[in-house]
Amino acid sequence: MRLFNYRGRFTLQALGLAQAWCGEGMSLREIGERLRHSPSNILKHLNEAGKQIEDGRRRPRVPSSSAQRAVAQRRRKVLKVCLSRSSGHHPRQFASTREMARELRRQGLAISASTVRRDLRALGFSAKRRPTAQKLYPMDPATRVLFAKSVDVTSDIFFSDEKMFDCNDHSSKTEWCREGVPPSVMQRERWAPKVHVWGMIGIGVKRLVVLPECGITGSVYKRVVLQRQVVPLFEELKAAGRQPVFMQDGARAHTSHANIKYLTSKLVRILLNWPPRSPDLNPIENLWALIQELVSNHGPTDKEELTAFVLQVWDAIPQSVVDNFVRSFADRVNECIAKEGRQLSR
Repeated sequence: MRLFNYRGRFTLQALGLAQAWCGEGMSLREIGERLRHSPSNILKHLNEAGKQIEDGRRRPRVPSSSAQRAVAQRRRKVLKVCLSRSSGHHPRQFASTREMARELRRQGLAISASTVRRDLRALGFSAKRRPTAQKLYPMDPATRVLFAKSVDVTSDIFFSDEKMFDCNDHSSKTEWCREGVPPSVMQRERWAPKVHVWGMIGIGVKRLVVLPECGITGSVYKRVVLQRQVVPLFEELKAAGRQPVFMQDGARAHTSHANIKYLTSKLVRILLNWPPRSPDLNPIENLWALIQELVSNHGPTDKEELTAFVLQVWDAIPQSVVDNFVRSFADRVNECIAKEGRQLSR
């Protein structure tokens, strides 16, 4: 009598014998010796045969109470290791499932990284890409909340910032590939060509200036940005009946005594008390990210091409998109208050 087919699975005759002997109280070892197979394989085939139900579908095998307790105890240990805090920059002490499995083995629980992943999924966890954000110091959240509660979001605010673009690839970090084909490499050049720009956006307004290579000092910022861009524009807006407010961050070149005195003498209203380390509150940061992606898709190779592409992309962005970024400031302020000063999700 043939007991196994060409795939090593039980035939109906062998399965019937195993079920009959199991019903008589024979041990798996004895059944395995008679059928010339391992006890674990005998148990597997018996379990698979027991999964069939009347409508033809398979029913999962219910583990014993002792097995359930063992799984629950193992998952409690996995959860404890997963949630353990770190004193360094990482919020979790063990960031990957491989590190968690190594720590659990050190504690006496020998499991693999795949088992850790399976347990974490069963506990409701999922692996997600961590977003990057500006580091906040202990007093920063309270300062951000104080600013968010005091700022007048209905003001005609014009948001400004500086940005350094380079020729490196800043496109998507993921790529769809065929099976067995590796993704293309994101090549990064340490000393890639760069261009430093200053931009300002407001309702119906967008301005961009390519800054000189000598670096930004207080005098250069006053001559290139304030005298040539901000003051003339604000005089035109006030002549048209608007009441603009100029926003700039707390960089030393921006807030030097000479520049603040100059803006005050020209009757330029400044948005006061902008919190430090808060680029997520500035809508122009989203515009910079959009421009960076579009410029990266062009693939500039030198500084001339990079400058031309930045100016081209800036001019091509519709003013309606810029206005939507500016109007989002009210939502950012409300979210900052709701999150008690923590980083925004934008």
